[in-house]
Amino acid sequence: MTPEQFTALIASKRSADRRLAGREIALNPTLVERAVIEAAYYSETVPQIRQQFGSALETLNASMPMAAEPAAEQAREIYDEAFLKAMRTVTERVLHQLNPLIGDIEHAAAQEVPDFLNSRTKTAIGQIQLQATAITKLYNASKPAVIEEFDLATVVRNCLPHDLEHQRCFVSFAGPQPALVQGDPSLVTIAVTNGIRNAIEACLPIAGEDHKPAIVVNWGRTDRDNWVSIIDEGMGFSGSISGAFEIGTSSKGHSGHGLPAAKAAMLSLSGTIELVPQKDRGCTLNLNWPIISVQS
Repeated sequence: MTPEQFTALIASKRSADRRLAGREIALNPTLVERAVIEAAYYSETVPQIRQQFGSALETLNASMPMAAEPAAEQAREIYDEAFLKAMRTVTERVLHQLNPLIGDIEHAAAQEVPDFLNSRTKTAIGQIQLQATAITKLYNASKPAVIEEFDLATVVRNCLPHDLEHQRCFVSFAGPQPALVQGDPSLVTIAVTNGIRNAIEACLPIAGEDHKPAIVVNWGRTDRDNWVSIIDEGMGFSGSISGAFEIGTSSKGHSGHGLPAAKAAMLSLSGTIELVPQKDRGCTLNLNWPIISVQS
């Protein structure tokens, strides 16, 4: 059988033709390029024929030399890149489907539910909208970085949330002013805003009229990287520290997208994020990203 004959057989609507192609390629897996066999495998609907194509792929896999394992740092970069690409693809598709649907539901409910504004339906729709907003933050945090020079001090100071909850804490800023750095200010804003909000939420349970828990936001740069540290004296973090950066994980009673968004933003900057419990009370959130020259 020639490669042309094989290609014609796998395109046939007759299962008998495709079965003949399957038998041939199982015996002679090098007849055509691997991509042709993979296409046939993934498009085949008859299990027995699909198994024949799969057998050919397994034979090809066995004949390939083992690829050398990448170094740990390179492997981490590959994983991070795949993680961000997957997050951006999935969140984009979810938002594309979810946002119009929420609008349709809200419009229909407003027409059909008595006293809609005070109904549990309205409350439930509001919760779904909050989830969509959180997913949007994850989408924005996983975007490719656009590197430019900016004043880190100004960006960090503008990250204080607009709500009034932070007034129950004593938030201070301790970094140098100005502090010119390189990076993507929109990604830094996402990471620092969510980091400060996480610190505020950790402090609120122990805040009172006569006690405002302290939150100190510091920043700077070394000869290798830029950094921001957010130190709080809140209630600390219960559970696995690594789990704090997983989507949907929260000890504070909400959706738990804040630290995952901060992590995605730092990964987009080829940086790192670390949550470190303090000895007495509270945590430190460390954000670091490398110094990258701005392209002229």
